[in-house]
Amino acid sequence: MIKLTNIKKTFNTKQKQIHAIKDVSLDIDDGEIFGIVGYSGAGKSTLIRIINQLEKQTSGNVIIDGVDITTLSEKELRKKRQSIGMIFQHFNLLWSRTVAQNIELPLEIAKIDKETRKQRVAQLINLVGLQGRENSYPSELSGGQKQRVGIARALANNPTILLCDEATSALDPETTDSILDLLSDINERLNLTIVMITHQMEVVQRICQRVAIMSDGEVVEIGSVKEVFEHPKEEITKKFVQNVDSGKNITKIQNDLKKSYPNGEILRLTFSGGNSDKPIIADAIRLTNLPISILDSNVSHTKSGMIGFTYIHISEGSEEDFNKFVNYLVKNYVKVEVVK
Repeated sequence: MIKLTNIKKTFNTKQKQIHAIKDVSLDIDDGEIFGIVGYSGAGKSTLIRIINQLEKQTSGNVIIDGVDITTLSEKELRKKRQSIGMIFQHFNLLWSRTVAQNIELPLEIAKIDKETRKQRVAQLINLVGLQGRENSYPSELSGGQKQRVGIARALANNPTILLCDEATSALDPETTDSILDLLSDINERLNLTIVMITHQMEVVQRICQRVAIMSDGEVVEIGSVKEVFEHPKEEITKKFVQNVDSGKNITKIQNDLKKSYPNGEILRLTFSGGNSDKPIIADAIRLTNLPISILDSNVSHTKSGMIGFTYIHISEGSEEDFNKFVNYLVKNYVKVEVVK
């Protein structure tokens, strides 16, 4: 387990103090994929560098597997870092080295013998799908291939933790999906704890089990991805979630719909888990015979299942039928909100 306790980080400049991290405490479970999301300047990259002590906190403790690594000597810390891999947004590869040589570098630093290094590099190249590119140089690789080299290099010393600092931000959507699939596969195969730092809620939605939202150096919301998507509490969380909800602004959608449909009722329905692919709306319509129009809909995939958002318009009908319709939805685990 990774346990961050009361982490604070202050940078001192000539003009002022910058409080980059303000009393952050987090528990990250073994084997989970945990997302930390925030806009630029939120403090998320500083926080991830504190986890492996590339950045020293002003106060607080970082406890990994029961060991407070903030108390380790430099020699002990270097040893501990071998169990913490890290990949970066811009790959950080050595351009004068081939794919195999880049992957081999951490093993050379750890003074692993040549034959063992060769065997380990071959295993990693196979794991990340770079067979046939062993002797290529970074300039000959696509962005996705470069990141695969970065992942393989981070795994060289058999770490138990993998830190990903904006690992997909420089990639196109299709390549991002392939890298996320690879990380998810590695997580399951190796039971690796992965911490994802990102400003892309789509990444969290697709791969993470839990997520913390950071703003101005603080964690303002934390929970399972399913909980955060279904019931975002803070305004900044709602902004992140609405950007994934068809890439549309929820408030704008609702205002536009109310202008277009001033009469009757507009409902926002949230489907999740096992009910997102069932004909619940159709069944409810047959139950009541209400005139229902579907105005907007989107289904998103998360690590814990699908989440769907649908806007419907009920132009007329009795209060009895309306209540029967809503009660049927609620009974089938659909969240119902009346758009005011």
